Amino acid sequence: MSDAERDRRFASTLAKGLQVMQAFKPGDVSLGNRELARRTGMPPSTVARMTFTLASMGFLEQLHPSEAYRLGPSVMALGYTARAGLSFLPMAENVMQQLADDTGVLVALSMRHGDAAMLTRCWRPRNASSLWLSEGHRLPMEQSAPGRAILAADPTLVAETEQARADREQLESRGYVISYGGWNSGVNACAVPFQTALGTQPFAFLCGANASDLNTEKLERVVAPRLRDTVQTLRHSLGYM
Repeated sequence: MSDAERDRRFASTLAKGLQVMQAFKPGDVSLGNRELARRTGMPPSTVARMTFTLASMGFLEQLHPSEAYRLGPSVMALGYTARAGLSFLPMAENVMQQLADDTGVLVALSMRHGDAAMLTRCWRPRNASSLWLSEGHRLPMEQSAPGRAILAADPTLVAETEQARADREQLESRGYVISYGGWNSGVNACAVPFQTALGTQPFAFLCGANASDLNTEKLERVVAPRLRDTVQTLRHSLGYM
């Protein structure tokens, strides 16, 4: 049990409902109570109460006549509201799409979500195939380029390790963090942290592709410097230091 869960202010019923919604992953068309119980570790009777309540409030939508559920319109509305809060995103759209087109790799914005870096916006090259990753995917913080970039930008987020020190040094000397087959042996990537203001938790912009399409030379000489320069241009355009 975490420290938060021991706090008397912790609303356990609310937490269970949120766990049910978080059990849905990209690619899930629908999930039944049995599968939700398996994924959350909660008793089926508890899951049934959660899904009934969430469906009543529009956060889940039941697919009649089966008992399967999918995320409902209330979740989508929250997503649009959250994205609208990223004031820099409209200005990032064109420059990041251009970066994806020019380099032929996936470009994405990520943010910390618990123990993972979650992709919140993806730009795919319009004239080339790209990684299968999509918005909502969660990558391990300490094994992925975006996660490591976020941790390197804010040392308070992780204990001092050899990897963290190396990432900070790379960030200071080159302006980006590189990952060769970190969370997936067949994927190479680079990432640059991005903060909207001092004291705020950093985001990270990343570029990634299959190692066969993004070898060491292309990553280090072309893609990583382009990503660094694009993020720096965006930062200056927005008036961020």
